[in-house]
Amino acid sequence: MTTNHTPRPPLHRSPASPRDALPNPPDALRLCGEAGDASGTPAVAFLGEVPTPAGPVQFATDVHGAVLALQFVEGSYPRTLLDDLVRDGYATTVRDDAKTGTVRRAIEAWTQGEAGALDALPIAWYHGTAWQGQVWRVLRTIPYGETWTYGQLARALGRPTAVRAVARANATNRVPLIVPCHRVIGTDGTLTGFGGGLHLKARLLNHELRVMGLPQKWEACRGTMM
Repeated sequence: MTTNHTPRPPLHRSPASPRDALPNPPDALRLCGEAGDASGTPAVAFLGEVPTPAGPVQFATDVHGAVLALQFVEGSYPRTLLDDLVRDGYATTVRDDAKTGTVRRAIEAWTQGEAGALDALPIAWYHGTAWQGQVWRVLRTIPYGETWTYGQLARALGRPTAVRAVARANATNRVPLIVPCHRVIGTDGTLTGFGGGLHLKARLLNHELRVMGLPQKWEACRGTMM
């Protein structure tokens, strides 16, 4: 079965008006937002892009190098990466390979088969609730190449009856791959609920199985085992 996916837009757009333009660097983007420090300086997000086994990903980091958000270019999302950033109050976004280099190199290492390459990357957790943050942190403990059900995740959180709440928090993860929500599957063993599309989830899981020398078992279109 063939599925059509709308390509993601490039990481920068033309300024809407002359007052929005930034002179340097050439692909900087000025957006409206409220974030900033006490002096009124607008918050800045730094943008990068890197290939993965699930296709290219676009991501953003803050000034400290913590990951703010990540999207797959071949995914389908209700909002673009830039839309999410401006909703978070990042008034300026800048394509900066130096600022995003640590994240880019870590994703490249993961792509090349280094299982723990993403484990130490810092995440900007501020955009979630305390509960969501708990779920996302436990997601990072799911071993490479393994899958958990939502029930297993709930039990790991000490909330065995909170399966639906766990699933909702999992669905709000803004940093897929690095916070590996692709490793969570349905109780019946099928792929469920992955932002961007199940075809991406299947590719990520199959990549990890391939690195481990195991058969690739996930069918990209139907979200089931092969």
